[in-house]
Order: sequence, then C-alpha cells, then structure tokens
Amino acid sequence: MSSQSVTQSRKFKYGTVSVIFTAVVIAAIVVLNVVVTALTQKFSLYVDMTEKDLYSISEQCDTIIRELQEKHENDVVPLHYNIIFCAPADTLENTQTSKMIHSFAKDLASTYPDLISVDYIDIITYPSKAEAYTTTTADTVKTTDVIIESATGYRKFAQQAFYVFAESTGNVFAFNGELKFVSAFLQLAGEYNPVAVFLSGHGEDNAAAMMALFDAALFDVLELNLQKGVQNDRWNLKPGELPPYAKVLVVNNPKYDYIGANDDGLVNEIDVIDSFLEIKDDGSSGNMIINMNAKTAGTLSELETYLIEWGIQFGQAMVKDSASATSVDGQTIIATLATEGLGASLHKSLRENLSSVPLTIVKNACPIYQLYDNKDSRSVSSVLTTTRTAEAYPADGEGDPVRGQYDLMTLVRETRYIDNKQCYSYVLACSSANFCDSTYMAQKQYGNSDIIFSAMHEFGKDTVPVDIKFKVLDDMGLSISTQQANGWTVAIVAVVPIIMLVMGCAVYIRRKHL
Repeated sequence: MSSQSVTQSRKFKYGTVSVIFTAVVIAAIVVLNVVVTALTQKFSLYVDMTEKDLYSISEQCDTIIRELQEKHENDVVPLHYNIIFCAPADTLENTQTSKMIHSFAKDLASTYPDLISVDYIDIITYPSKAEAYTTTTADTVKTTDVIIESATGYRKFAQQAFYVFAESTGNVFAFNGELKFVSAFLQLAGEYNPVAVFLSGHGEDNAAAMMALFDAALFDVLELNLQKGVQNDRWNLKPGELPPYAKVLVVNNPKYDYIGANDDGLVNEIDVIDSFLEIKDDGSSGNMIINMNAKTAGTLSELETYLIEWGIQFGQAMVKDSASATSVDGQTIIATLATEGLGASLHKSLRENLSSVPLTIVKNACPIYQLYDNKDSRSVSSVLTTTRTAEAYPADGEGDPVRGQYDLMTLVRETRYIDNKQCYSYVLACSSANFCDSTYMAQKQYGNSDIIFSAMHEFGKDTVPVDIKFKVLDDMGLSISTQQANGWTVAIVAVVPIIMLVMGCAVYIRRKHL
C-alpha cells in the first residue's frame, strides 16, 4: 500500500473518530441538558436572581415553618400538608400567574420534604375527585384553585388570593404567596382559627345551625355576653373584651337593646362593636352579621342608631310578597337574588355554577332601607330582595301597605387602603330571624347556607398572627452585583472554552502518537 494511501487511510480513520467523538459530545450535552432540566423541575433547583427574591423562601417564612414543624414533631398524627393543584403540572407552566404559585409550592416541598408535599388532580378528566373539596351546594372547584390539605381539614384558594392588586390600575402588584401558605399551615395545625362570636345577653335567638356552619368552616365559635366576659379552660376574657382572632360578630335577633354610653359602670357595647369593625392601621378589621325581624325593628334604639351610620335601617313593617311566596299569608318569601353590585357576589356561585338555582327562603321579614349608596368609604348594596310588587304592612297595623321592591338582605362594605392594599370591613344585615333556621341551613335544596358560607369565607380570610411582607412584582428582571456578574462572565467566557481546549488538546496528542 502506497504511503499516500496510508495517509489517506489515517485521515479517514482519525476523521471518523473525530466525527464520532463530536457526535458523542453533542449527544452527551443534549442528554445532560434533559437530565438537568428534569431534575431542576422535580427538585426546584433554581437560582433566584431577582432583586426581591420573588422565588425564594424568606427567612421569616422559614423560621415560622420550622418552628411549627418542631412544635408538632411529637404529635400522634404527624403534621403534614399536601398542596394540591387542580390541573396537571405541565399546564401550570402556561401562565406566569400559576407558574409562580406552582414554583413556590415546589420550593416549599423540596425544602421541607417531611412536612409538605405537592400533588395534582385533573378535575376536568376526573371531576369526582373535586367533590371532597366542596362544602355547600354551589361550592365548586376550579382548575385554577389551590387546595392546602392536612389531617384536620383543608383550605381552598383561588389564584388571585396569592397576589396583591394595585389600587390605581387593578393589575397584579405583588406576590403574597408566603403569607397565604403560612396562614393556611398555621390554621390547619390548630395554631389559630378565626373566631365567630355570637353575642348574648339581649334575648338573642338560638343560632345552633349557623354555629354549626361556622364550625364546619374551621372557625372557633364562642357565645359571649359582653357585660360578663368569659373565664374557662379555653377563654379568659374580661367584660367588654373580644378574643384576639375574632373575625365575625353575630347578632341574632335580640329582643333587648344593646347598651351605649352610660353612667352605671356597664360596658358600652356599641363602642365595643364599633371598635371591632374599625379597620386598624395594620389592616386588620372585624365584621358583623345581624338578623332582625319586624317584631323587634324600631325597638332597639342604640343598636339601630348605630346601624344608620352604616347606611342601613330596619323598617317597622311586615313584608308580604304574594308574587314570590310559598305560604298563603305571603310571608314565606322566595328571595330574588340581586345581579348587580357587591352584594350579588355572595351568591354569584349559585347563579353561575348551577343549572338549577336552589331557593333562598326569607320568612317573617321586615324591609331593609338603604340610606345611601356610597358615603365615608362605605358602600351599600342589595343581596336579596322581594319582587317589585311586594307590600310592606305597618307593624302597628295602622295605615295602608306600601308597594315596592324591598331589601331582605343588605351588605355594607367599608374600604381603607393601607400600603397600597385594599382592606375591608363588612356588615351583613338580614331582615329575618328565621333565615338561619336549621330547616333552611341544613338542607341542600335551599340556598340560605351558601350565602352565609360565602360571607364567612370573605370575613375570615387573611387572619394571620404573623406579618410576612408581600413581594412587589415591579421588576421581574435579574438583579445581580458586579462581582456576581463578573463570576458568571468568567464561567461562560473562560471556563467552558478552557474545558473544550483541554479536550481538544487531549485528542490532538492522542492522534499524534498513534
């Protein structure tokens, strides 16, 4: 064989080896990229280089979770949270809104693997899996919902609950996921629960059915006489005091008036209520549900005068609505659901998610008058009404009935902006002491419980005994120091080429000595 042929044979041989080697290196890089990507997604192997550490667990959040884990490490039933997304994992990466929540949840699970896990249910393919996470007839689970579950119960949140919205534009302003997750963790661990306080001492009606509904929603329930306070194994409250995590006061058809300013040394109950409903500088506030009927309307001057400040007044009349009644006397009314305004939101799920809307019954009602629409940061709106042909008969039996459309349930909301966040306080007024009877609350064919449950959900949110700051989304770009930038530049510009150069030299030397 000629020397030329040998040379050509060697070139072919080494050229082939070079091509094969190059192909192997490229294939290895591709495989390595796939493996690293898979591991990154599974174990959240990300480096958060944003200025506000948007994707990182803050030191405060970490401290709370680790203290919670340590406190319950000897529980008979191990403390564990399962964060459930109601859609397949890959679809959660399609939008920045769901991706951020999903990424943070996975980060929690990888950081605290013994305490937190992440799971997925495809409620479109398997709708029956969502049934375990509904409380009332109209309660639904959406693909965008996030469920946090433990052995004691669950909490369900819409995606928007993890964000703060700007006052001026209504656009997403900040990520508030840490606070939302931590609040759910604490509540499900029994560290705190929002408290529903049922006031007593004024001849209030029994509210067992409503108490049971609050209890099912993981509220603590306390019956409290403000003049006496309460001292027992669970509570230690002096006269006029409310529990620290009280979120709702329930006034259920009192027969006697609440006490205002006095010289008798008694608790000023109106002041207690007013202070409770006030939106504080830290954003906390209370809410109230008040039920009354025609027999007591107009007889409770202190309480009703205070309610006038909130833009509502109970009328001294009995409402009859023959066009929408189930009783001959016209006093058991099938309420008309308002479709506009804030009050309509309390039964929006009833109207939009069910093909057949359950009846909402209001019995033995008096009219509620809206004294204004908006005033002093308070807005008033209808929740339930009669038809336009209803009649209000004077309670004293004197005078002719007045025809018109009357409110049977009214919602008032006070708004205050604190740190660019909307903070609310609510008063929900119902003109029927029978609205929350067990007859209507315990049976799913009625919509009464759905409305109260919706109000409870609104009243009880964001009750957190910690202060975790939200993370502003004004700059999603990378923010790194000059030293960090130089380090990454060296790694990309110098280290990788050096590695390739060393590999090339090794191949050259090997080929030269063959």
